[in-house]
Amino acid sequence: MELSENVQTLFFVLEYTGVGLAATIGGTIAKRMNFDIIGFAFVALISSLSGGLIRDAVLNDGPAAALTHPGYIITATAGALFAYLVDLRGKAWETFRFYADLTTIGVWAVGGTLKALANGLNWVPCVILAIITAIGGTLVRDVVLRRIPSLFTEQKMYVLPAIAASVVMLVFNHFGMLYGGMLVAAVIAPILAVALNFGGRYITALDAKRTERPLEEKLADALGLESDFDGAEEAAGEVVAALDAASDAQLVAALRVLLRNEVKERTEAKA
Repeated sequence: MELSENVQTLFFVLEYTGVGLAATIGGTIAKRMNFDIIGFAFVALISSLSGGLIRDAVLNDGPAAALTHPGYIITATAGALFAYLVDLRGKAWETFRFYADLTTIGVWAVGGTLKALANGLNWVPCVILAIITAIGGTLVRDVVLRRIPSLFTEQKMYVLPAIAASVVMLVFNHFGMLYGGMLVAAVIAPILAVALNFGGRYITALDAKRTERPLEEKLADALGLESDFDGAEEAAGEVVAALDAASDAQLVAALRVLLRNEVKERTEAKA
């Protein structure tokens, strides 16, 4: 597939944007872990370049783009230096880091899809390469740092937006609007990622609220009372009466049981 000059230019703009953002985010993680300058540079570079390197290795279409275009290394180094020299912390930075991380999903998904199209691949490999490019850097970084890859805990926030971006771009390309598809796909992915993130938090909080037992039931268990009360009002009355009649030693013992049960319930809820 022959790519126009405008498409190639947009491809490199998006790629370099993703590289710069990923290098900065990776650098801040290395700084937080008190790495030296070598470890710092290594984490920043693998965060920003691994996805593209894996993609190009899978395609086996000559040397990887990061090795043939010096702009990749220069951009990654600039992002790493920025993170190293500037004290990036606080609520404003964490907010920026969160949205920047999601922005890279669309950028990388577009890059992976375009590379696959340029090599004449059909829809399924295009989507697979979009996912590989979008998650590769984060996955390799987490493995190197011996952390559970966020792909396995927040996969809906990374994989689904990458798939959506790739499909959108493929649809636009089908109708001969590849350039517009790249722009739309790069925007849709982070929007979907944000929606999935906040939607998931809302559902989790709602489920927790629904399954949360009333305080009077927890206190009844801690005090050793029967928990099959006829309504919340009766339960509250029985618990209040039991608390008034309990000695200090009994209250301490009940508090110990209450706290132990609370910790156990919250631990099981997160599992």
